[in-house]
Amino acid sequence: MQLPASLAHITTEQDWQHTTAYPPLGFIPFAEGALGNGDTFGLYWPIGREASEPIVVETWHDEWRLQPHFSSLAAFLQAHAAAEDEYVGTPSLADDPASPRAAFLEAREQIAQRNPAAAIALLEAALAIVPEYTDALVLLHGQYVRAGRIDAAVRVAIQATISPPSFGGPPLKALQWLRTQAVPDGEPDPIWRTCGQFSFHFGGSKENGDYPVLRAAIDTYLEQGKHVAASTLMQTYAELMSAETVSFQERYAFEPAAYIARQIAVSAQLPQGSRDPAMLWSGGLA
Repeated sequence: MQLPASLAHITTEQDWQHTTAYPPLGFIPFAEGALGNGDTFGLYWPIGREASEPIVVETWHDEWRLQPHFSSLAAFLQAHAAAEDEYVGTPSLADDPASPRAAFLEAREQIAQRNPAAAIALLEAALAIVPEYTDALVLLHGQYVRAGRIDAAVRVAIQATISPPSFGGPPLKALQWLRTQAVPDGEPDPIWRTCGQFSFHFGGSKENGDYPVLRAAIDTYLEQGKHVAASTLMQTYAELMSAETVSFQERYAFEPAAYIARQIAVSAQLPQGSRDPAMLWSGGLA
C-alpha cells in the first residue's frame, strides 16, 4: 500500500492491527478530526487500488459504516485546517472534486431533479475511486436499469452484491433484479449463476443457507484468479458473519482471527499488492 505524501501531518496508529471485521482490512485510523465519540477518521485503500495513495474515510461505529469523505489526505488536511476544531464533514465538490461521498450526495440531488445523466457520471466517478462503495453501486444500478443499460446494470448488481455492508446497502433490489435476468450459458460469475439461491437476509435465525453459497463464490473467484472480487466478497462475508451470534459463528466454523489471516493471505495475490497493515511500517509496502 502506498503511503500518502502528507503522512507526517497526521498521528497514525502504527501498531494498528486488523483484529475484527469492522473497520475493514485496508483501514488505518488517525487522531486528527476525532470528536471523542468513538468515531475516527482514517486512511483507506480501496480494494485493488493498493498502489495508489489512500482516501480518507470516517467511521460511523454505531452503524458499522465507513463514509468515504475525502479523495486524499491532502484534501482532508485542508478541510481540517479550515474547520478550526469544528467537525470535519463531507466536503463540497468545489472543495474536493473527487470526493466519493460528495459525488454520491450530489448524484441523489440530480436524480431528484430528474437529471439521470449527471447522476450516472457522478456515481461512475465515485466508483472509479472506491469500487466497493455499496451505496453508490445500488444507486447507479437503478439508474442503469432506467436507462436500459442492461449489461452495465448486471455488472453493477453483481458488484453491489459482493461489496461490504460497511459501505452501504443492503443491495436487495439489485439482487432481486439480477434474479430476473437470464443467465447466459457458460456465465463465469458465481454470483450471477447462484443469485437465486440466497436471500441476503441475515441475523435472527439459527441457520442461513446464504453463507455456504457466498463461501463457494469466494472459492470460485479464487480459482478464476479474480483476487479483487474474492477479496471484496471476503470482506463482505466477514462483516455479515461478525454480526451473527458466537454460537452461529461456531456452527459455520467462522473463527475471526483465522479468517482475517486468510484475508491477508489472499490479498497478497492482488495485482497491486497486499493489504497487510503490518507491512506498511516495516517498509515492505511504503
